[in-house]
Formats: sequence, C-alpha cells, structure tokens
Amino acid sequence: MSIAIRGSKALAGVAAGFLACSLPVAHAGVFGSLANFDVVNDTGYEAHGFEIELEGIDKSKVVDVFGLNRNFGTASPGDVERYGIPTVNNILNASGLVTGVRITYQATFAGGAWSVGTASGTFSTPGESCWSFGNVGYPNVPCDHFGVSTYGNPTRTTYKWLVDPGNTGTLTPLPTAIPAVTFAPPTPAAPAPVAVIQAVPDVKPNREGNAYWVKIVTTSLEENVDVNDLMGGRNAFAKEAIAALNDKTEKEIEWQVLQPGMVDEVSKAVGMNAADKSVVIRYEFYRYLGRFDDDGFMDPMKEQFPVGDTLNEFVGDYLGEQIAGFNADQPLMAPVPEPETYAMMLAGLGMLGAATRRRRSAR
Repeated sequence: MSIAIRGSKALAGVAAGFLACSLPVAHAGVFGSLANFDVVNDTGYEAHGFEIELEGIDKSKVVDVFGLNRNFGTASPGDVERYGIPTVNNILNASGLVTGVRITYQATFAGGAWSVGTASGTFSTPGESCWSFGNVGYPNVPCDHFGVSTYGNPTRTTYKWLVDPGNTGTLTPLPTAIPAVTFAPPTPAAPAPVAVIQAVPDVKPNREGNAYWVKIVTTSLEENVDVNDLMGGRNAFAKEAIAALNDKTEKEIEWQVLQPGMVDEVSKAVGMNAADKSVVIRYEFYRYLGRFDDDGFMDPMKEQFPVGDTLNEFVGDYLGEQIAGFNADQPLMAPVPEPETYAMMLAGLGMLGAATRRRRSAR
C-alpha cells in the first residue's frame, strides 16, 4: 500500500515521522524459517484437514502461508491445495495471553459428510509434488503440500493431520512424521548456520513404528530465497535452486536416523562461501526397516546405511520431505500492518491535513 501526500514540506516531514512511528519495522539480522513440505498421510485414517502450530510468535510474524497469500496464476491461492483458504489465528492461554499461532487447513462438514479429504496410504513422489501443479495425479493421492514463512524462529513447531474416524463432525489432531526445520544463525565462533530437526514425540506404543531414515541434501546460493523460491518449477530461480539440489556435483548428501527417545534431533552446520547469501536444505523422510533392540529402539549398523543415492532394503516407505531456506543477508522489511494500524495512520494523516488547512486559513 502506498500513500501519496501533497502539501508543504513540513507536512510531508511530519507525516513521514508519523508513518515511522506507526509502522513496525523489522531490523537487519532478524531471521526466520522458510519451509515447503510434502507430507504423506500415514495415520490410517482419511484426513479432513491439516494444522501447523508455531509457538513463541504471534500471527503478525507470519509472512507467507501456502494456499493463503501466494499467487500461482489461479483464481484464488486456495486453488493450489484441496482444503482451500487456510485460517491463521493466535493461540491464547488461560490468561488470554498469546502463546503462538495456529494455521488450519480444513474441509467443511455438512449433511453428515466432509467436503474433501486426504486418503491414508503409501506414496512415493519426486518431491514438491503433492499439490495441484505437482503432476502426480493430485488430488487423488494420499499426500498434501503445505508451507509457511515467518519473521523469527518459533520456539516450537508441530504439524498435525486432522481426522474424524467416527464421522462426528469433530476433528482430532494426529502428529505427522515430518519435523520442522529451525536455523540457528551464524556466530563469530561458528560462521555456518545450523539447521536442526527434532523428532516428533513418540505417541505410539510400538517404538518400531516411529523410527525414520533421514536423507539430507544441501546446497548454497548466491541470492536470497523466499518461500516461493522453494517451489520447484514455479519460476526461473526456483528451477535453479532445485537444479542445484539435484546436481550431484554441487550438493552434499548424507543419511541419518531419527527416533524419539534415542536420536531426538538431527542437526547440520551448513557451510557457506563468502559470496553466498542463502542456503537451502532438503530432508527426505523414510521408514526405518533395520534392526531393533529389545526395547524397540533402532540399532543402525554400518552395512544398513544407504550408499550414495541408492536406497537398499533397509529403507521403507517414503513419508514426505521438508525443504527449508536460510538467508544470511537479511533485508530490512516491514511486517504488513494490521487493519487497525491503517485506521490509526489514516486518522493521523487526516488530523495533520486539518491542521494544515487551519494554518492556511489563518494567514
């Protein structure tokens, strides 16, 4: 939104000062999380929605949400996923204080039936595919694509499928196997940012059902990225970024294991060259099919690790992927003002204009 102010230089100066006081400004060095992810519904139930909970921030810190405010050339941003326009609401505690923000994708329930759902099943995708432009038979596949960009890192991020096994019209959240990525910024002692994923809490009695292989692919780029750029094939820079991830001469690949209670997080320092402005990291998640000990914890052995890019018999079903970005060179950006901020600003400009007219009348 731009506002043209006509009048004296004094008025323009006062108005500029009013704007500077009214609009919150993000400072250089503020970093956030950028994430786009495919996720397979392996809950065993048809899902009728999806939920992203970001703790430690409020909705003013949410910049982009897949299906809400990105233009992909469709009539509505919600056309790119099966649930339409998502909602973004603050989470309040018992005292009415904001503790986080919840992004909800949800079908509608009418006449004893849900309008749409994501089937439960197994699925393998080339990545960035479980959406309307993914060319994998969507929406008739058991997976979906979501994404969010924020100012600042949430203290905790959780993803949940929303299911209704009894068809009651009330949805129950079930955790997914796809963890969120957080970035710790570089420090003088450690010039590389660190990407971290934390295991989803083990809510299943059978620990063997909650162990994963994680394939990690990283690359660095000479331009800043935004969450749109992580969408493969949607624009020239996205193609460049994804091509770099897929170029064997430009990427690092490694495999790690992840299981709550044993390996609670996977972290990786992502090196950057002096000319690089951003890094992009992709995590691919698969079921662990290796040996388990008597307590149900995985017991990875050297020969069980996949070699290079070839999956072996110890890697199970594909569960999804998470692509995240980190910008080392942060631009100065102002968050989008809330409607009441616009109202206050316009009221203030109206008062300034009235004062100017009175001064002119008094001459």
